[in-house]
Formats: sequence, structure tokens, C-alpha cells
Amino acid sequence: MTTFQHDLGSFLAKISAGDVPAEMPPGMPFRLELAGIAQRISSLSDDLARLRVEAALSRSENLRLRKQEFIYRSVFDNAVVGIIITSNDDTIIDINHAVEYMLGYQKDELKTLTLSDLTLPEDHENDEELKQDVIAGRRLYYHVEKRYVRNDGILFWGMVTVFVAWDETGTPSLIHMLEDISARKSAEQQLEHASTRDALTGLYNRGYFDNELNRYQFRMLLPVSVVVIDVDGLKQINDSMGHEAGDRLIIGVATILKEAFRGDDTVARVGGDEFSILLPETGEEAIVMVVERLRKCQARFNEASPGFQVNFSLGSATAFKGEEIPKALKLADERMYSDKIMNKGTRVTREQCC
Repeated sequence: MTTFQHDLGSFLAKISAGDVPAEMPPGMPFRLELAGIAQRISSLSDDLARLRVEAALSRSENLRLRKQEFIYRSVFDNAVVGIIITSNDDTIIDINHAVEYMLGYQKDELKTLTLSDLTLPEDHENDEELKQDVIAGRRLYYHVEKRYVRNDGILFWGMVTVFVAWDETGTPSLIHMLEDISARKSAEQQLEHASTRDALTGLYNRGYFDNELNRYQFRMLLPVSVVVIDVDGLKQINDSMGHEAGDRLIIGVATILKEAFRGDDTVARVGGDEFSILLPETGEEAIVMVVERLRKCQARFNEASPGFQVNFSLGSATAFKGEEIPKALKLADERMYSDKIMNKGTRVTREQCC
């Protein structure tokens, strides 16, 4: 032990015992100051070592976070499905390359729009309630089929799955996972068209008409009127001129019907030479005017093709209650055959008419 260490020890022992010396040993104040400086240096050295360790850990954490950010950004940007991140008010925060391709917009352009700018109003309203359910925690996610509007104005169908992500401040962001299902929807529409449409005329077929007939009995679209049409002379034309001529006659009738009836009327070819039409919210007075319009359309068609005349017999009836619709169809059918008999100028049976 050095002399200084011995003197310092003795001095501190006396102070601890309550015996404060009148004066310090020679050189003690200076040596105490040096000791304090050394102690502080040692403490600073420890702090510096701790800071170095923390800095190393921080660099390691930053490297890890940057690596995760790089992986996340690579996955986000290059995902096959479209990803849209929006705020609660549908403002677009970020998109990936797939969305740019689907919608035909650049990222900077899309960030000036809201999600509602890219969808049809009715489709946007449909999933608004679902979105609020996700934000409120009533469901984890939802998915829905909806139409989107490309930059060139073309519509395409998308299947979107939406869930919510919360940041550290408790602010929600909505993640929209978008898949282009236009090809699938097109195939579905083609199948539906094939299953509900008559291949020759493009009108609805018998199966679709029967389903609508049943549905109309429970829909509040009364009164419902029914028109039944039977083509005159189809069998004779098929026998004398061939089925190609007969098909031309059928197509001619369909052309007249498409011109005469409204878009919400159900116009169907229900048999080889038979057509039936359901007209919602059409009463007895209105159906008289409809028949008049139909006959005018027929006259114009025949005037335009004097060498090829289209003739048909028809009957109509009106139902004021849902359960009366089948009876109205039967009555319209009977009136059609009465019209056919009148047109022939002779009394024939139903079988002979056919």
C-alpha cells in the first residue's frame, strides 16, 4: 500500500468515526481531487462502454428492421394480387404494381383519388357497412365481388378481401387484397346466358320464363299482364321451304318483340313457334295499348320486307293478384287460339291450329 493510500484511508476512517481533523495531511486536497477525477473517468468509461454496447445493439436492431422493411416492400410491390392500403375515409395511402396494372393508373395518380372514385356507387355502398363492421371489430375481415373502373373507363370485376391494421397511435388502415376475376365472371355470364336464353333468337327460354312466372306470384309488381303469341304458318314454311326459312320466320318474330316490349318485360320463346311475355305493373288498359304497339311494329317489319311476311296470333290477360297469374296465362293462351281461328276464318280444334 502506498503512503497516499494509507493517509487517505486513515483520513476517511476518522471522518467516519466523527473525528474531523483540524487540517488535512499535506497534499491531501490535491490528491483527493485527483482521486475524484479518476473516479469520474472510471464512471465515464463504464458509461461509454455501456453506450457502445447499446449503440451496437441499436445498429443490429436497425439492420434487422431495415431488412424486414426490404422484405416487406419486396413482397408488397411484387405480389401477384393487388394490394391497396387506405385510410378510414377511403383515401389511398399506398398501392402495389399489380393494382397499377389492373387499374391503368400510376401510383402518384392513385394517391390523389379515393377508393370510391374507382368503384361504381352501388358497389361502394354495398360494402360500406361491412367495412365498418371490420373497423368496429365485429368481424375479422370480409370479401366481396365488385366492379372497378379502369383509367380508360373500362369496367372489370374484382374479388376484394378487406381487413384492418392498427398503428401505434390506434389509427386504423384498411388493407384491400384485390384479385381480377373478370375472366371468371365472363365465363359465368356466358353459362348463365346459355342456360337462360334461346340460342336462335337470343330471347329468354322456357326454363327462365317458368321461373319468372313463379317469382312474379310473390313479387309486389301487380297488376301483371301476360301475352301469348303463336307464329302462323311455321309448319307449312318448314315443310315447303325448309327449316332455314322457318328459322328466319322465328327470328323475324323475335325482332318485332324486341322492338315492341320494354327492357323489364320478360320476353321468352317457350316453344318451337310459341312466345310468352310477362309485363309487370301493367293493367288491362295498358295491355291494350301494348298490343296495339306490337301490331304496329309487326306492320312496319312487313312493310320493310314485302317478300317475307311475318304473321302471328296472340292473346292477352291481366292478373291483379299473384295467385291469379297462372290463370291469366291460361286465359291468354285461350284467347290466342281464338285469334288464330279468327285469322284462319274457320273453326278448328286446338290440335289443328298447332
